[in-house]
Amino acid sequence: MQNFQPTRIERSSTSLKIEWKDSYQSELSYRLLRQKCPCAHCDATRSGKDPFHILPSEGFFENLSLVDIQRVGRYAVRLVWNDGHRTGIYTFEFLRELSEADP
Repeated sequence: MQNFQPTRIERSSTSLKIEWKDSYQSELSYRLLRQKCPCAHCDATRSGKDPFHILPSEGFFENLSLVDIQRVGRYAVRLVWNDGHRTGIYTFEFLRELSEADP
């Protein structure tokens, strides 16, 4: 768990770059981060439990940008998107898992 602590988080125009305590380096695209948003609403949409929610079009992701990163305690960050979405709390462990799974 200790290795899941970032030592640096940096925004670029299209991705989030993370340096980890164990020297591992990640680069996660905003598209991936928004698609994998862990909030309850996005999770329900992905799993099909919210049949009235329309999935975003391809054009949505072309205009997607990260407006802010807010630290949540010692375990996570909240990402604030230009579409107003801000309910996803991305734990450091979740970000690391995404990093290692992203080809």
